Amino acid sequence: MRTILITFLSCLFLANLSADPNNMPEPPHWPMGWQLPPPLGIEERRERHTNADIMVWIPDGVERIRAMLVVPNNTDSKDWSEHPAVRKVLAKHETAIVYLRLFNTGIEAMDYSEPDRDRIPALFKDVAERTGMPEFEHAPWITFGKSSRGKFPFRMAWIWPERTIATIVYHGETPSWPVPEWAKPAMEHSILHVNANGETEWAGTWFLHVRPSLLNYHANTRWQGHIMVAKDVGHGDYGNQDGRAPPHKLPRVRTWDYLADFVDAALTLRLPEEGYPTDGPLTLVDLPDDQGVAVDKYAVETLFGIPRQPLYEDDEGRFSGQHGDGPGVSGYVAIPPAEDLEVPEGTPVIPLEPNQSPREWILTDSLKFAMVTDPMVEPEAFLDLRPALGDQVEIDGETLEFRDLPDNWRGPNGGIRLNRGLKPPNRNITLLAYTVIEVEEAQHVIVNAGYTAATRIQWILNGVPVSHQQVVALEPGRYPLLFVLRMAANWDRVEPNLGAVDAKKIEAARAMQVEAEARAALEEAEKDRPLYFNASDLDPERRQRHLRVPTRELAEHLHRVHAIDERPFTLVD
Repeated sequence: MRTILITFLSCLFLANLSADPNNMPEPPHWPMGWQLPPPLGIEERRERHTNADIMVWIPDGVERIRAMLVVPNNTDSKDWSEHPAVRKVLAKHETAIVYLRLFNTGIEAMDYSEPDRDRIPALFKDVAERTGMPEFEHAPWITFGKSSRGKFPFRMAWIWPERTIATIVYHGETPSWPVPEWAKPAMEHSILHVNANGETEWAGTWFLHVRPSLLNYHANTRWQGHIMVAKDVGHGDYGNQDGRAPPHKLPRVRTWDYLADFVDAALTLRLPEEGYPTDGPLTLVDLPDDQGVAVDKYAVETLFGIPRQPLYEDDEGRFSGQHGDGPGVSGYVAIPPAEDLEVPEGTPVIPLEPNQSPREWILTDSLKFAMVTDPMVEPEAFLDLRPALGDQVEIDGETLEFRDLPDNWRGPNGGIRLNRGLKPPNRNITLLAYTVIEVEEAQHVIVNAGYTAATRIQWILNGVPVSHQQVVALEPGRYPLLFVLRMAANWDRVEPNLGAVDAKKIEAARAMQVEAEARAALEEAEKDRPLYFNASDLDPERRQRHLRVPTRELAEHLHRVHAIDERPFTLVD
């Protein structure tokens, strides 16, 4: 059997080598494909380079195209472009797909250096000649890119704005802000944009980077963009986790369907009613600045039922997801020690060592999946938990038992080491640990429990949830400490601690707590406020402080994606 398999693979490889490099279709989805000779193609073609570099799909019956979707290779980008909903929309608008499997675009440099403005036009001239459709040389485009190819969509728009209908970034970065000097003319065009990101992707890039960047675009350019966030999804990990996916986790097909509808709206709005780019470019429709539906910038949090994520605005009106020059604190709380605490035999009691993660715990074995509940959002089930050795706890139908911390699970700086058997290959883990801290004198400490959207770390100190960078006032006595970990990432160890804190941070934390309580009261008062407005009903300054969806129909689809409680869509007229 082994000899037969090797012979078969060898024959397949030789067949690919002998294929006509100018005629390499991949039916049924790609009726045309070819390899590019240098200088457009790679200089030295290796043994693994046996497939077409460029593939093209043209809707059945279409003799001339009006536009094209341009998709560079990365993981499931090609799969999305083969999605029936996408193909149906493109056929409706006489729009082709050009898939770049192996092509150096010359425009995706990591820095803002001047891009190569020759390779892309040369490529589409080549496509026009090979397909016999001159429209490819001049056709406007919608650009798509995922992850490391996330620069491609908006760089194409920066360089050729007059040809760009819309841009789509799928699990990738946002259009950068500010833009380089050579990209500034593109800011005068009404280009449509959408980012599709996962809720837990890259430590929360959707609120750290994407949302503030799009708001900066709205305040300073004519671009109109918004974000679609896939609930309980990371960097494209749409799987059901062996049936243990959170109940609201968004299936990949729903993201794909939404992006197909975005393409439909963009082509409908920005292509002129008539004409083909046979002898020259089409003039795209310039959208009014008040096009479509204005979406509240906190709509995702409201519809997900989670606290508002960070969003800061400086004195010049520039938005950011991170407070770069902030005080390094997140609030203030005073917690008394436990009264008449009985410590069962085997439960460790350890002295408080500022900046040192506890080295002694009792803990459960790990669940090999991330529990449904986010302990940083809903810690209530754990507030009264003070386990002893042998005690059991049930999480998502699984029973866990508390045991001593083995030496090989103890981290080098205290805490818990995850890469010695606790963390499974899928990197998803749920874990509980417990200890008692002895405080000898009154003091302030700061919680150092860094987390991401994918790694949720909740400490509960004497029944009180505490958060990263929160300043805590302690009194002499014993403090039961429960550690709850929910992780869908690849951390080797977790080492949270209570650190030393200076007087300046203590005062900053007190002031921040007053502000936070006022903000929480405002958030509670605004929880039922409208999320969607006709953009034409808002004055320009208010309009700029919203995200933008180009049509009501698309806004309704976006709402269905985000509204996990299935609340109805309401547009303020």
